[in-house]
Amino acid sequence: MTRNITIEDLYRMQFIDRPRISPDGKQVAYVVTRIDDKKHAYRSSIWISPTEGGEARRFTQETELTSAPTWSPDGRWLAFVAKRESSDQPPTAEQKKLGKDKPQIWIMPTDGGEARQLTFMEHGASSPAWSPDGQHLLFSAQVGPADEETEDGKALPKVHVIDQLWYRLDGVGFIYERRSHLFLIPREGGEPQQLTDGDWNDGDAAWSPDGKQIAFTSDRNEERWRLPGADVYVLALQDNKVVGEPHILTDGSMGCSSPSWSADGQQIAFIASKKVGSAGHAYLYTIAASAEKGEPKNLTPEFEGTALEFTNSDVGDEHLMPQPAWSADGKTLYVLSSRRGASRIYAISTTNGAGKEPPTVTPGNVHVRDFSIDHSKQTFAMNVADATHPQEIFVRSAETNGELRKITGFNDALLNELQLATPEHFTYEGADGWPMDGWVLKPHNFDPSKKYPLVLEIHGGPQTQYGYGFFHEMQLLVAEGYVVLYTNPRGSCGYGFEFAHAVRGAWGEKDPIDIMNGVAEVVQRGYIDTERMGVTGGSYGGFMTNWLISHNNRFKVAITDRCVSNMATMFGTSDIGWDLSYDNLDTTPWEDLEKYMNMSPIKYVQNIRTPLLIIHSDQDLRCNIEQGEQLFAALKYMGREVRLVRFEGQSHGLSRGGHPRSRQERLRHIQSWFAKYLQ
Repeated sequence: MTRNITIEDLYRMQFIDRPRISPDGKQVAYVVTRIDDKKHAYRSSIWISPTEGGEARRFTQETELTSAPTWSPDGRWLAFVAKRESSDQPPTAEQKKLGKDKPQIWIMPTDGGEARQLTFMEHGASSPAWSPDGQHLLFSAQVGPADEETEDGKALPKVHVIDQLWYRLDGVGFIYERRSHLFLIPREGGEPQQLTDGDWNDGDAAWSPDGKQIAFTSDRNEERWRLPGADVYVLALQDNKVVGEPHILTDGSMGCSSPSWSADGQQIAFIASKKVGSAGHAYLYTIAASAEKGEPKNLTPEFEGTALEFTNSDVGDEHLMPQPAWSADGKTLYVLSSRRGASRIYAISTTNGAGKEPPTVTPGNVHVRDFSIDHSKQTFAMNVADATHPQEIFVRSAETNGELRKITGFNDALLNELQLATPEHFTYEGADGWPMDGWVLKPHNFDPSKKYPLVLEIHGGPQTQYGYGFFHEMQLLVAEGYVVLYTNPRGSCGYGFEFAHAVRGAWGEKDPIDIMNGVAEVVQRGYIDTERMGVTGGSYGGFMTNWLISHNNRFKVAITDRCVSNMATMFGTSDIGWDLSYDNLDTTPWEDLEKYMNMSPIKYVQNIRTPLLIIHSDQDLRCNIEQGEQLFAALKYMGREVRLVRFEGQSHGLSRGGHPRSRQERLRHIQSWFAKYLQ
């Protein structure tokens, strides 16, 4: 006998990520994260499973943070990042200089034994990468001043002196004082060698096959704090020492990431999008490793998928860009791309490019979040989800007729208890007759002769997509008896550049028509009670929720989450508001305030009479809480039905990666607010 999903089931889910296949293709290391229901805290560890199937084994102890499993080239060692718990006593000043209580890189023999801490960086270390000979590890670490403290180790109030435009990052905090650079350390330990330096951040490092060069990304443009976007660089080494200055491969016009060397060391593949007007659409490129500000080859100009993992889900707070993987003969690149509701691995010809319909090695309605490939380029490991299954680890042969094989089942016991709704896909016409994708989730024991309340969900971005990601929140609403509708209006990714670019400077013009036409399509089917319809969305979805209820009265209730209400104030209060606003509107608030306000729901707030719940995190640096506060103050002043729920210490990603207890409380407020008006 199965049952409905509940809010409490969040604590029973396990979150699987970072699948890293061993060089010989026989094992996969990955990270398993669960929630400690006593401490309301995440706990993670690395597990290993054989690719042929069999019992999974936990490889590392469980800590508050364990990540980035990385096999040595001979498969004898596994490096990883971990933040190990300290004693009840606070660390001393000397211990803090050695990075105690910070994430550090550890290594451990893969056939068993004790883990050994390799780095002792003051601000922690990340992103380990083995040298091809297995003797050294490359890693990233921040350099910069430590926080000031009293003699007994208590933090002193900080005085932030800001002189750069981009100085904060959501989910991180202040970023202006420290810079991330590359370091090299012997496998046996010792003093790490700093390879890069300067007033910029270096990362995304990848070794050349011969171990004599390192490709990495860095934004060294003079306007990097105003118009961010990294280039691809190559650094030469001799006897593991830096030789000369890094040389730049790309020309500064794009934001680049995830460099990946061809087997012969002659080419580098990478992912990039334009710095301005990209519409969030990323392409797959290759460039000669010897280029100097050269013109890369775009392999996906006609392909409508974006070379990013941008399918929405609420069981993970990262959209990943794994390195493109070269085939053994160098004729194919495998890249993770989001397209029409799914995220899949596509096989792209390095000679002819993708065309419009490249083959995929992961067909179907799936959400692939990350992948890796073995040394011989014969076997993939990946974490795969769909709308009724959170991520698990799968493997697949690179052969044309290879099949996906599931090798873990961490969530099987929970899923066997639950009855979950499978989305029904449909197409309809949006504004100007554009074809649109929509999905409905129907309550269990659905009867088409009955009338059901509807909840419309609107995704953020806008350059992300709904589709086949797993949503605890949506399944919970279905269990409450609602039909749940979600769509990909213009502005969504996965439908080509022009589709995503169509809302530039035009939020609230044709995108609400796309969405409401989807509502009309479902209503005309006859099973929706049009007197009981609700709407909700987060970020851009919060903007659109605000826009819809200030421009029509179709909805009986609304919930706006981490919303945008005022584009003019967003310019200066968001961590990247100046970039987002200018890129969308081609002007500034002081040059054309009317243009900004015309695209701001706060201008139309007097029209809002729909009961509104405002959910916002007080440490949201992307859509600052002042966006929700403005809306709340205006509506409350006018005596409208409104409630503000503030989440202490949480960021923009609360719903998918915030504090576990806060995630549960958020769902309880959503559940009760909709029930009050729709049940």
